[in-house]
Amino acid sequence: MSDYAIGHTIGKGSYAIVKVATERLTTKKVAIKTYDKIKLLDPQKKKNLDREISILQRLNHENIVKLYKTIHSNR
Repeated sequence: MSDYAIGHTIGKGSYAIVKVATERLTTKKVAIKTYDKIKLLDPQKKKNLDREISILQRLNHENIVKLYKTIHSNR
């Protein structure tokens, strides 16, 4: 996450928070969605997350958010 300058929160859900960020190398603005791993212990929520990631990885449309990267941490 050190590659990004994290900004303010732009959205909140039941187990994720979305923040605006700037990639330090390119100065490109991105949205970073972070998940509370404790809440993902629920198998249904984990399944929903896996499905969301799978769908976003396959999408390539100018009017739909693009998934560039996933980052996993121990926290």
